[in-house]
Amino acid sequence: MKDENKTEVTPTPTPPPKKHNKFVQYFINLGHRIKGWFVDKWTAIKDFFGSIKTYKQRKLEAELVTNDGPQLTRGEKFRRGLKSQSGWLFVAPAILLMAVFTFYPIIAAFINSFKQGYSGMTGKFNGWGFDNFVRVFRGDTGTGGASFVQCLFNTLILTFISVPLSTLLALLISVALNSIKRIQKAYQTILFLPYLTNALAMGAVFATFFKIIGTASYTETYGIVNIVLGVFGIAPIDWVGLTSPHWEIGSLSIPWAKYVVTTIYEVWSGLPFKILILFSAMQSINKQYYDAAKVDGASRSTILWKITTPMIMPQISYLLVTGIMGGMKQYSAVVGIFGATMGQDYDMGTMVGYLYNYISLGQTGYAFAGSLILFIIIMIITWINNKVTKKHTTYR
Repeated sequence: MKDENKTEVTPTPTPPPKKHNKFVQYFINLGHRIKGWFVDKWTAIKDFFGSIKTYKQRKLEAELVTNDGPQLTRGEKFRRGLKSQSGWLFVAPAILLMAVFTFYPIIAAFINSFKQGYSGMTGKFNGWGFDNFVRVFRGDTGTGGASFVQCLFNTLILTFISVPLSTLLALLISVALNSIKRIQKAYQTILFLPYLTNALAMGAVFATFFKIIGTASYTETYGIVNIVLGVFGIAPIDWVGLTSPHWEIGSLSIPWAKYVVTTIYEVWSGLPFKILILFSAMQSINKQYYDAAKVDGASRSTILWKITTPMIMPQISYLLVTGIMGGMKQYSAVVGIFGATMGQDYDMGTMVGYLYNYISLGQTGYAFAGSLILFIIIMIITWINNKVTKKHTTYR
């Protein structure tokens, strides 16, 4: 018996396939054949490399474990070696910058220093030889300006007075700060302020402490230093002017008053960084050494020179090396105090001032020769300093 409520569903007829003309159908079939060819080739390539990988894995597993223990193949060692050196990628930018701005100028200075009569403006030179070095040492450059011997003498005197003196004062101040607990942070901030100040600006301000300034009424205005000297009945001294007192030894001029001014400035400006380094080093010293010294009845001076100083000798050595390097390259402070000519006819000229002078004159061959001599001098002094301080260094 048929269900009258049930309705029959008639199937939807399938539309006949769309017919194309012969030209279009040919290209469709060609596309299918090309696609099938690429699929077959890609499958074959994947199977080929898969079999190679499986073979290498089986070979590696067979060679890793032998009677002598686990071993690595040459390929695996090479890959692991490359992976272990991936840290070079992180330092590559710094190495690139050093290569461009440090190593290349050193090599170029070394080569150009042997070019006789070399001028950086034209790039021309008369030949190769040691003529630049001979003329630099003799002061026979024929262009005037600074004397190499005078500039070298000034640089060595200022360096070997200011660097040890500032290091010693920094050590004593650091010891004092180490014993002050309540206002320690305030003193650290005050002492560190000169390190954040521009050298040229502070040099110009510092010079006003020592100057004698003439006015329109032909009177003289004294700096604070001469005012203090006048209290003790000492006549005013022209510390930084054209009439500054000096001694003459042969061809050398020794402007001792200008040495005093520059040394005071260099010591004052170099103290903050040295205090920071030494004070931080003292904080890391084991307190048991001091407790044992107090039990033995050691004095403060004995504790300072027998315990504190040997324990922080690596930091002292670092400050001496960097201080000597900085002292041999001092320029900004001297220009700030004495002007662009660094005193009267470069009587306070430094080695860097000597180099800048001949670069500005276009005689870059002499500047390159002087820079190479300065580089050798700094390396020798640094080597001697390392040899001396190494014997007195205590490593914790």
